Amino acid sequence: MNLIKLNPFLRYASMHTRLKPSTKFSVCYDCRLFYFAQGKGDMVINGKTYLIGSNDAVFLPPKTKYRFNFNTSKDLSVYVLNFDLIDEFCKYKKSLSTPTEETFDELLVLSYELPEKFQNPIVVKNAFSVRKHVEKCVDLFLQKTTYYQEESSARAKQALLELLRESEIGEYPLVQNVIDYIRENYHLPELSNDMIAENFNYHPYHLNRIVKAYTQKTLHGYLLDYRIQMAKNLLITTKLSITQIADKTGFTSYTYFIKLFREKTGQSPLKYRNNHELIRL
Repeated sequence: MNLIKLNPFLRYASMHTRLKPSTKFSVCYDCRLFYFAQGKGDMVINGKTYLIGSNDAVFLPPKTKYRFNFNTSKDLSVYVLNFDLIDEFCKYKKSLSTPTEETFDELLVLSYELPEKFQNPIVVKNAFSVRKHVEKCVDLFLQKTTYYQEESSARAKQALLELLRESEIGEYPLVQNVIDYIRENYHLPELSNDMIAENFNYHPYHLNRIVKAYTQKTLHGYLLDYRIQMAKNLLITTKLSITQIADKTGFTSYTYFIKLFREKTGQSPLKYRNNHELIRL
């Protein structure tokens, strides 16, 4: 099934404050989406153990075996959605049961073609962009206002698409564009995480996470390193004063520039210039 046909049908949406630990596995009859707003523990999915923390999200397709191991004495809040990825079986409006591995009956699984991207479990750390959509689904199911089912379907689709975006860190073109943008604008004192993220229509935290996955540096860290790199180049290729170089590389504070340069290189800008002059001679 193509993603364009994705039209979730929700049967259940709620917020839980307790997940009962069990040595037995539960099995999905339909899809599950868990968003852990608060809490910490382990979740075993098809035999693999995942450490789950606040703001993590988990998608499970039908037939997935899972169990929780959460400390029930700690604060916990988990948003839970049960749904199909299509509306073909909307006549089954009540929540499908969640059997144990021993009582699971495969004949009760509603059979349809799953999109390739949703055929396996998805676990995403810090899936902040998913939260507002699952929260809204729970709110809609609680109030049951006119068209709540239709709106919850739209919200669930948004949640799933955000989950995919979060899980697919294969976003090298985006990272390259961000790097190019920094290199073109590093001299602007006002350049910040917020400004960069806004230019690319991303949440600053999410863009920072993507950039760090590729560069091993935070967004702000990459900007500072590039400014220092450009400053070193100016120190050995021009006769600009230290103050002028600080200004041209986006530093509003001369003192901060000196301090950061020393932290990054182990020497002051003036000593760096003098050492490289000696090398050239």
